[in-house]
Amino acid sequence: MLHFTVDAPGSAASATNMLLDELVRAARADVRHAPAELPDGAKSGTGLALTELLLNGAVPAAVAAAIASVVTAFVQRGSARRVVIRKGESSITVQGGDARTQKALVEQWLAEHAPEVEG
Repeated sequence: MLHFTVDAPGSAASATNMLLDELVRAARADVRHAPAELPDGAKSGTGLALTELLLNGAVPAAVAAAIASVVTAFVQRGSARRVVIRKGESSITVQGGDARTQKALVEQWLAEHAPEVEG
């Protein structure tokens, strides 16, 4: 499972919703809001983490390329936007910089950390 955390000063929740829509529509990825992590002793509920998304399942090469394109374009469109993609203890941060380089780095990271299922 991959976690996407969106950092967009002043509008992280709406930016996260925008990224979710783009990943579902353009990359056809199985992405949804992450459940909120409750502090110790808190009652469980149906809260959602508004700045974090989860991607389930295998990531075929075509989907990885689409995800990399969507995330890179999303970051490039918003000043000070940043997206952190993580799996376990490993993560990659997409923030500013050259879009082509960022896209290639995200594709490579996804290939290493979310390989497609071989059938």
